[in-house]
Amino acid sequence: MAHLPLFLIFLGFTSAVLIPNLPNQPPVKFKQYSDYYSVGTNGNHQLHYWFLESQNNPSTDPVLLWLTGGPGCSGFSAVFGEWGPFTVNGDGASLSLNPYSWNRNASMLVFESPAGVGYSYSKDGNVRTGDDQTASENWEGLKAFFTEFSQYQKNDFYITGESYGGVYVPTLAQTILDRQSQFQINIKGFAIGNGLVSADTDTDGLVQFTHKHGLIDQLQYQKAQTQCCTNGNMDDCPFHNMNGFDFCGSFVNNAVNMAWRGGLNPYNMYGDCVNSALAQQYQIDLRRKFGPVDGVQPHQLSTPPCVNESAVTVYMNRRDVRVAFAVPGLLGAWSICSDQVSQEYRRQYDNVSSQVKNALSAGLKVMLYYGDIDMACNFMGGQKFTAGLGLTQVAAKRSYHVGGQVAGFITDWGQLKFVTVKGAGHLVPGDKPVTAAYILDAFINNKKF
Repeated sequence: MAHLPLFLIFLGFTSAVLIPNLPNQPPVKFKQYSDYYSVGTNGNHQLHYWFLESQNNPSTDPVLLWLTGGPGCSGFSAVFGEWGPFTVNGDGASLSLNPYSWNRNASMLVFESPAGVGYSYSKDGNVRTGDDQTASENWEGLKAFFTEFSQYQKNDFYITGESYGGVYVPTLAQTILDRQSQFQINIKGFAIGNGLVSADTDTDGLVQFTHKHGLIDQLQYQKAQTQCCTNGNMDDCPFHNMNGFDFCGSFVNNAVNMAWRGGLNPYNMYGDCVNSALAQQYQIDLRRKFGPVDGVQPHQLSTPPCVNESAVTVYMNRRDVRVAFAVPGLLGAWSICSDQVSQEYRRQYDNVSSQVKNALSAGLKVMLYYGDIDMACNFMGGQKFTAGLGLTQVAAKRSYHVGGQVAGFITDWGQLKFVTVKGAGHLVPGDKPVTAAYILDAFINNKKF
């Protein structure tokens, strides 16, 4: 990526821009802001954000930060496609209201993190980063936010996120706890949806998940049981260590390929794998439209498999939308994910047990929630991770109900709640908005599920 023009580098981006209305947005009564915070070495990284005040009582309601994973995907897609107050209509030009928005009773802050994601950028074009740097720069962004919006610094604060947010969220919580003497943030806890909290248990759980859902040949599974697992113990079989060319390695590889390359939607095994030919063509059109422009290259653009984000992508690249979000005119196109960030990202934490346990020791409360038909970050891996934290189980797994129906299951570990959402995939608030709003409200307000 070429360097940005000097006028962009010295522009500053020091005060929030009030968004009176987004283009073709239904009328709302809450305020929303967007702009950039300078973070990282010498403020080299420009962190783009969107702040949506609570629809209820912003002066006392909690503030929630949302971080979408990847690594390398934009949280703005979650606002428009999951829990936000607006949904982009199929025409890519207009918005509808979401009656189950998370900002009904909380103010929502979204970072397009790390730099290089969405409309966040680096002054020198270098978007190479890793887990520790991302946590540090997100903390810097929070410090800037609570300095600018100081009226919210006393409010309860929670971190939320999904997918690789399983790393982003607890590492940021750890950073906040470590730096309270530098800047006080009233953190109360965090919630992670279908999080990659342990690479090993995720792989182990995926093999179990694919078999339990009828995707693996039974005779092959029985052979793996006898040849690959100590004493035939499939529950604790270390499938994550089997990566060779022998039978066990091939067995695990086939299970993973069935989830990701078998024609199923890895984010929702019962949902369709969307024919994204139109989405891919639109990505090509964006490259032609935005780059190169006066030496500025666009971000490398990507769309997750089986997902058609065309409507959101079209909307986010409207000129009037870019202006509303305070995006520099010569910056490249917006895309849901960035290949460049993902490929250059340094994953430093394969397991976040220590960060989760430190958060609990510091008095924070935690909710790990999983859509139960997601294969990308499956609930079986999350369940095994949770059971391995060494906590005392307060109550055995039981069902909870929404609208008179079983909506999922909860296991109570005291400060930590492990929750599944029935019939939801990777993007729980998008698949089951009523249940997602219900469990978030119960978690924040200490209600019994």
